[in-house]
Amino acid sequence: MRTIFLFTRRSILLFLRDRATVFFSFLSTIILIALYFLFIGKSYADGMSEAVGNIISTNAIYSAVYIQMIVGVLVLNSLSLSIGAFSTIAHDFENKKIDGFLLTPTNPSNLLIAYFSGGFIVSFVLNTFTWLLSILIIGTMFGYWVGIAAVFIVIGILVFSSMVSCSLMMLVTAIVKSSAAIGVFSGIAGTFLGFLCGIYMPYESLGDGVKKVGSVLPFTHITIWLKQIVLDDVFTKLKIAEDFQSPMLESFSAQNIGLIGINIPLTGTLFYTAAIALISLLIAGRIVKRRLSS
Repeated sequence: MRTIFLFTRRSILLFLRDRATVFFSFLSTIILIALYFLFIGKSYADGMSEAVGNIISTNAIYSAVYIQMIVGVLVLNSLSLSIGAFSTIAHDFENKKIDGFLLTPTNPSNLLIAYFSGGFIVSFVLNTFTWLLSILIIGTMFGYWVGIAAVFIVIGILVFSSMVSCSLMMLVTAIVKSSAAIGVFSGIAGTFLGFLCGIYMPYESLGDGVKKVGSVLPFTHITIWLKQIVLDDVFTKLKIAEDFQSPMLESFSAQNIGLIGINIPLTGTLFYTAAIALISLLIAGRIVKRRLSS
């Protein structure tokens, strides 16, 4: 147990000390926030104003726009932070450090658990900090404060999101052996997933083809889940009539989209997400163990 703790601590510290890796892990977040402040946020707000008229204030509209945006950011963060943390695996193989580790009182299983734990802790802790900071900023700017229940539900979902992200990214790390290639993949994946998961733009603007492709991706269903939680809080606090809720959910890509056009409830797609993560983790475990044992 002590060995796992020490290797986990090492993975976390190596990631945090590499400022370039930390920066690029947040690159998708920076791009998304910049796009929202430049034009996407205003586009969403104008569309909502036309739909609801003068029923809710401009500040309330922007509160809804930015709060659903930030949970999309959290999903991208869970992906980029975990793969950034897992880049230590590639570095260890490239620098032949694995051979030295295996001469210590440890085994491949302990190393695998430590690498996964390090990625999970980095993803979850930094994401939780981002979420709490975002609540403070949005509340200060627009006067809307997320309800305490929604705050903790989102944190609980972030646990699930980080575990899914770490499982999938461990598989990517196991397959892509170069640390440079992993960095490139992280940057590209964040950008494409922003569109495919309905985070940058609503699906109604991207077409049914993009929606079907997005429905295959586990991150899409986590994003929808998070958006529904925070928007439900917005609807309740701002007393938005049910007639307006459905159009707003659709405009924010927060309605369940099923799986490849098949109408499956959100609980079903989340089970699908968990299954994909578990399968990915098992495959990654076998690949990494084989590399560690060879």
